[in-house]
Amino acid sequence: MSTSSTHTPVSAAGGIPRPFALEGDERTVLLAVAERQGLDQVPDDVGELLRRPDFDHGRLIEHALRHKLGAALSDYVHRHGLRRSFPVPLRVPLLSFHQIARHRAAVLTAEAARVTRVVAAAGIAAAWTKGVVAQDRLYDGRAVRQLNDIDLMIRPGDRDRLSAALVDAGYVAEQVWDSVSGRLMPRSRAELRIYQLSPDHLPHFHRLGPDPVVPVVVLDVANSLTWHGATWQVPMDEVLAGRRSLPAGGVTLPALSGAHSFLFVCLHLFREGWVDRFARLKGANLSQVAEVLREWRRLDADERAAVRDAIAAHGLARPVAWACGHSDRVFGTSLTEDVGVGEEATAQWLGEGRPGFSG
Repeated sequence: MSTSSTHTPVSAAGGIPRPFALEGDERTVLLAVAERQGLDQVPDDVGELLRRPDFDHGRLIEHALRHKLGAALSDYVHRHGLRRSFPVPLRVPLLSFHQIARHRAAVLTAEAARVTRVVAAAGIAAAWTKGVVAQDRLYDGRAVRQLNDIDLMIRPGDRDRLSAALVDAGYVAEQVWDSVSGRLMPRSRAELRIYQLSPDHLPHFHRLGPDPVVPVVVLDVANSLTWHGATWQVPMDEVLAGRRSLPAGGVTLPALSGAHSFLFVCLHLFREGWVDRFARLKGANLSQVAEVLREWRRLDADERAAVRDAIAAHGLARPVAWACGHSDRVFGTSLTEDVGVGEEATAQWLGEGRPGFSG
């Protein structure tokens, strides 16, 4: 295996932030929420656990927020009539997680639709990824998938044209949001230099938002399923050729094919949890691991076959095995075998780079 010297894997000793140090009944509840979020499944014994007088509801909420599952926990609790299981002071804040998520999803989806029109007018092939299109396809429109920004995928050769189109549409590329002043401020030269050295993403675009809940819209534009200099690559011409239109919050948005969406979720988790500079900045979280499993479960037989073909064609077995292997470890599933990468999911490989949820 070869890797760039600036993209070294995290050692098994870790150092990745936010370890999933949750044990006992609280861990059982959070895993159930992560796996079932947005689905109308009976909570089984989860309700009984939440009603126990010694249950640590505050700790559960803390770890839900750490793993971007605050809205999912809120939806789960309220939809299944479990609100009164929580101490009175926690009930209103818990409910607000989902209310805020629903509002953010509506605003950001409408903005994604506007940007889609801008991009189409510029003649640029693009596809939305992650939360803005996953909210309907994977989570049945429940707004339980946390949306911090909106994510767009383009070809590397379209970077300049897209930047110009977005600036004309009201975005800025070299500024960042300052939450204290409520203003957009110049981005540092060091940050801009990082983007220059790693041309797999453009600097995040920002535009002032409509209200205090969405004070700024952040648009993340990528032109790789992995990262610059990575051993593992998938040609973007191939990725964007398979685009499809998907419903999303009342509008229709261009999105990746089912197979490429699954691969992207796997490779993104791998990037966040395995590569040192990404892992130490943010680290992986339980929501990402659950989304790998959910992506696979939503694929039909033809899409699953396309995943296996792409893994073979582009040599992706190792990173996909890493992502699926950690999903299997957390949820007790057999995803690596189902995908066909079981031979690569060795204990040594899964221990090289350790996501923050592994405990």
